[in-house]
Amino acid sequence: MRVGKFGYLNNFLPYYFLNESVEIVEANPRRMASMLLEGKIDYAPVPGFFYLKNKEQLRHYEFCVASEGKVLSVVVVSRKKELDDDAIAVTPHSLTSVNLLRILLAEKGMENRLVEVETSKASKMLEICPHALVIGDEAIKARMIYRVVMDLGEEWYELTSLPMVFGISASLKEVDATAIDRKILDATDEGFRRVGEVVREAEKTFKMPREFLEEYFRTLKFRLGEKEERGLYEFEKYCRDYGLLD
Repeated sequence: MRVGKFGYLNNFLPYYFLNESVEIVEANPRRMASMLLEGKIDYAPVPGFFYLKNKEQLRHYEFCVASEGKVLSVVVVSRKKELDDDAIAVTPHSLTSVNLLRILLAEKGMENRLVEVETSKASKMLEICPHALVIGDEAIKARMIYRVVMDLGEEWYELTSLPMVFGISASLKEVDATAIDRKILDATDEGFRRVGEVVREAEKTFKMPREFLEEYFRTLKFRLGEKEERGLYEFEKYCRDYGLLD
């Protein structure tokens, strides 16, 4: 079975102890979603927004990437001291984060213009706009250099008191990937049991401070529980209210 994986730190711990018998395919979230619909992979964590838009064709599973409060790796960074109504550069690789940003800005009564740029590097994005939405490992690096003016997971929690599901595991409806989902959840449990080993390897692989890695892995939620399901449903409601799923 061909299993998709975000090429980001957020998938490092869950996949670290995954049995080598599966074929792993790495891609950014937008590309992962396309590959799943095209049948090039059988199972993958895909953007939450993508799942909601295509759920008639998909079945979802328990493995997810979510946060209950700060997510640390989906942030708006800025050249300014705070987020004002100036333009925000957005990455072409994100589906969920851009639409979540649209909702959060609208709920705050802000009318920032979102400018899609052909780069996901914070430094390049901030040359184009005063603010930039960055995701994944680039966001983690950017937060150590630039001022974070919005953590989207934190803002969503303040708005709804619910977790934000950024990625959810899925397959096409005709594919039953229950077994691989269970393997990834088991591998995730093993990763937390041996988190020191995972952090040491992540420190070498990603060149990030150990203290931050420990905090980051504790921050993320990898199981779609009742609260996460409610958070996903609430996100769908907001998307529909703002016409984002039309």
